[in-house]
Amino acid sequence: MATPSYKERMKAARAEARAKREAEKAAWHRRAELIHEVRHIAREAVVADVRARGDRVSLYKPREITAQANALIGPWLVAQAKARIAARQNKNLEDLHKARSADSQRLSRANVTNEMES
Repeated sequence: MATPSYKERMKAARAEARAKREAEKAAWHRRAELIHEVRHIAREAVVADVRARGDRVSLYKPREITAQANALIGPWLVAQAKARIAARQNKNLEDLHKARSADSQRLSRANVTNEMES
């Protein structure tokens, strides 16, 4: 087998570099989504606690709520956030699958109708 040409080697190198960049970008997005979800859950918990005490949330400064939420963050909250993200992704995949199956059913019905008319 002959050695690959310069053009083929460069094409392979670019494809490898692109795959690496996309993998790094996806990892960054996953980390950012997890951080956001953890903070969101912690803030929801603090606001719910304030309301459960009978106080109004507007009586607290946003930085006070954020400070209390940051104090709540722990491994159990990260696990809860990961579970929530996974559930959301599964739901999105199910919705996508339903939409694709509905589209394919519509197309097959249209094909059957067209064949019957011919």
